[in-house]
Amino acid sequence: MLTIQSQLLTELSAMMTVLLSATKMLTIQSQLLTELSAMMTVLLSTTKMLTIQSHFTDNFSGLLLSFL
Repeated sequence: MLTIQSQLLTELSAMMTVLLSATKMLTIQSQLLTELSAMMTVLLSTTKMLTIQSHFTDNFSGLLLSFL
């Protein structure tokens, strides 16, 4: 009986180790996804700013050319 309990505890310990490892991996993946999301937000914001600047430059160039 004690041998069976010892084997079960060993298997349970191994399963808990695997579960802990998987949990750590999920935590790391979650952190990476959060950082990736933040970087994508900054990239999107930068792209919008460049688009606005481009439109402004185009409009300004057109306006400048109309005065010349």
